[in-house]
Amino acid sequence: MHNLFHFLRLRADAHAQYEIRVYAEAMLDMVQAWVPLSYKAFCDYRLGAVTFSAKMMEILRRMLAGEAVEQAGSGLSKREWAEMMAALGR
Repeated sequence: MHNLFHFLRLRADAHAQYEIRVYAEAMLDMVQAWVPLSYKAFCDYRLGAVTFSAKMMEILRRMLAGEAVEQAGSGLSKREWAEMMAALGR
């Protein structure tokens, strides 16, 4: 299950090639019917999860402490900053 879910997390990602994503989505439908509790946990903890780098966590902690942090002084690239802000819904 671990390896199957790892494969599906990579292949069902929005950045994956369209054809393999369609294949992964079909496999996810089968997994949902086969092991529904594992599928639900996979969706909660892997597909719907976000991973932050150590630098992003540092910036998030600063923001939560009330500090106004901007991309220029964050140490993150524009792409990293945009990904972090999108994950935070900003």
